[in-house]
Amino acid sequence: MLRKISALVLALTILLTTFGCSTKTTETDNSSKADVSTTSSDVSSDTGTTSTEDTSTEDTAQGGVLRIVTAGKGSGIGFPAGYTGYYERIYSDPALESLARIAEDKTSVEPWLAEDISIDADALTMVVTLREGISFSDGTPFNAEAVIKNWNYYIENGSNRFNNVESFEATGEYEVTAKLTEYDNSTILNTCVEGGWMISPTFFEENGEDVVYTTPVGTGPFVCVSSNLDSEIVYEKNENYWQEGKPYLDGITITLCSDSTTAMTIFKSGDADIILFPSTTQAQELEELGYQQLGSADAYFPSTAGFTFSSNVEGSPVSDVNVRKAICYAIDSEAITKALGGDLYEFTNQLAVPGSESYNDQVAGYPYDPEKAKELLAEAGYADGFTLTATGSGAEQEAFYTLIQAYLQEVGITLEIELVDSAVYNAKRMVAGDDNYEGLIFLQGAAVKERYFDVFGDNPTHYARSMAQYDDVNSLMDIIKYSTDDDEVNQALMDFQTKIIDDYCLIHPMYISGYLMYATDSVVDSGLMETHKGWWTPADCKLQ
Repeated sequence: MLRKISALVLALTILLTTFGCSTKTTETDNSSKADVSTTSSDVSSDTGTTSTEDTSTEDTAQGGVLRIVTAGKGSGIGFPAGYTGYYERIYSDPALESLARIAEDKTSVEPWLAEDISIDADALTMVVTLREGISFSDGTPFNAEAVIKNWNYYIENGSNRFNNVESFEATGEYEVTAKLTEYDNSTILNTCVEGGWMISPTFFEENGEDVVYTTPVGTGPFVCVSSNLDSEIVYEKNENYWQEGKPYLDGITITLCSDSTTAMTIFKSGDADIILFPSTTQAQELEELGYQQLGSADAYFPSTAGFTFSSNVEGSPVSDVNVRKAICYAIDSEAITKALGGDLYEFTNQLAVPGSESYNDQVAGYPYDPEKAKELLAEAGYADGFTLTATGSGAEQEAFYTLIQAYLQEVGITLEIELVDSAVYNAKRMVAGDDNYEGLIFLQGAAVKERYFDVFGDNPTHYARSMAQYDDVNSLMDIIKYSTDDDEVNQALMDFQTKIIDDYCLIHPMYISGYLMYATDSVVDSGLMETHKGWWTPADCKLQ
């Protein structure tokens, strides 16, 4: 039986970082044969949209330069294969586009520079059919040869997006065929979304990696005319952009500040239209001043924040599930959510957000109950408490831990806060090992189902690599990763939430947050982060 998954394809007015993948294989017979496909011409019954072409007849604001200010800085903006964070993606989005992208429903993938992407699970073959008639801004044709060169850039730079790709070749001027070592549900997400950002191979070959890092040359709606990653990035309208009638703006400037205070000053003075990533304190001030918040916690790819435990370290108190549960009961998570983010954060007892395919309203979680916490500690042999070390980075994480610290003290647990720089923090959470941390704040986006097995699979390279590994959890991960049955996958997602939170208490989710951004009334449409952190549709931006 053939199975086809059609991603929602919406009008052009819409637009993980993911981590390592398990390489575990699964047996597939003819009854589970799947043709997994996303097609740009699919019809959405919900929207009535038949293509990605914008046919709106409404008056559209034209022209103007959008001015953005931020304290965040990326290490490079023109070479996606070398990106280390989401800042780079945001700063390069005006110029660069991907083969596919996260759809507006936040749970599926839609083709973009690709016209169609299909996978035959039995034949272990993925076919990517490209749109024709597109060129990079330097005139280089966008075709199969360009895709192959870009995919090789990722592989040569050590990307794990292609771990299950054995080989790929041009099977037509606008078609690339990849042979897979195994089928899994993240292949399109990894190769065509996260590993699908395209740069001009001509520009790369003529200028080298150092130049390309600072100058993005892609198929996007804007052309980078100057770039100084210590001060300002300037874009001008791409007059030859492949989407007719777009972009609406004449240009975009991104001012990069050394600190958030300077960025805030520039924005409030009227010298910028949008401020990216203010602190929660600054965001609350901007709310009070009446600036418009772009999006909300569930308007784009959200992140869930909470506390995770190094639960597989022999001899550590947190290796005992009752101790982990006691910690959770001891913390008033709703109060912490309010204290940290006011109305900007939304309390949650699980990774998923209401309305997503993996949200489970049967998850009980851990309501604030210090007496229950004391009972569980006594049962575990820690009636007199113990000392727990938690690792964090930055002022906001320190504030988070300080609040947790006060609650844990009430039940006899002494929380020692270990503050390190971001590089050390990332090493503790990313580098394999059992003793890198006891407790750690996690921030994890999980609206797209493929994120779960990236983080919690049986060969984890992220937060979960210091978690105890349970056979029933790993079995659920296998279903989520390999099954071609949507109903089976969705049920596994429900069961997974219950297992890691209620049964084994491997994590303690507390709140959902989006990435904070504010704009003046001059911004009609920002195009920012409508579907995914670090995603932007600059072609859709409009000013009054």
